[in-house]
Amino acid sequence: MHRLNAPRRALAGAIDFRGKPTPTPCGNKDCGSAERRCTPRPRALRPRPAHTASPPLRHAAAGFTLAELAVVLVILSLLAGSLMVPLRSRLEARDRQLTNERLRDIQQALTGFAIINGRLPCPSTEADPASAAYGVEDARPCTFATEGRLPWRTLGMPATDAWGSARLQAADGWAGHWRYRVDPEFASGPIGAATIPTGKLEVRAHDDSRITLADSQAVAIIYSTGPNLRADGRNASYSASAPSYQAGEATADFDDLLVWIGRPLLIARLAQAGRL
Repeated sequence: MHRLNAPRRALAGAIDFRGKPTPTPCGNKDCGSAERRCTPRPRALRPRPAHTASPPLRHAAAGFTLAELAVVLVILSLLAGSLMVPLRSRLEARDRQLTNERLRDIQQALTGFAIINGRLPCPSTEADPASAAYGVEDARPCTFATEGRLPWRTLGMPATDAWGSARLQAADGWAGHWRYRVDPEFASGPIGAATIPTGKLEVRAHDDSRITLADSQAVAIIYSTGPNLRADGRNASYSASAPSYQAGEATADFDDLLVWIGRPLLIARLAQAGRL
């Protein structure tokens, strides 16, 4: 009887009411039966230690020191200075080129005026920008008591060089405005092949050697005071009776840009236009 019931008890212990085998606890040892499944006794859960926040990392450096900032500023200033020098040189070269182009245009405009009118225009001495005569040639005979300006409105040319600015009132300076001198005989007209200059206009180089000679005497002179906005060298002294001007490459103490019209060239242009 006991032997018959033993398998039933074993079977009952291995199968639950749903027909699924139920493991029989047998500790941590093998149960010794292939029909039974050993389930290890659950281990007691150890309490986890409470989480402790790790200390914040210390930064190696909170920012730049004053010495480091000073070094950075010095480097930046050196870089900026090295960039500004070539930029300034390029801007000055551009302005000089623009001024030279305007001077060439003025030479052509004066030649054209002579072809049309048979003479060169007088300088403009009107200082009041509100006057109708401002920028217009003076009435003949020309006056040479004071240095005149190019009659830019008469010629339809710009009033200033690349560095000049417009004048708003009579008391304003003439910085950047074209200086102009003409021989009296060539301003009175009419110009002929036998017309001889009497104004004694001369142009000299930096070494004081003469650029214009008796046979190629200048009959009109136009110049810009350059980037320093003041007349340099011989151009700084105006003479009504013995006019002498200076031309040449820019130097440390001279930056004027000067051109002139010689008598032979002007006579040739008038002859080509059939005005002689």
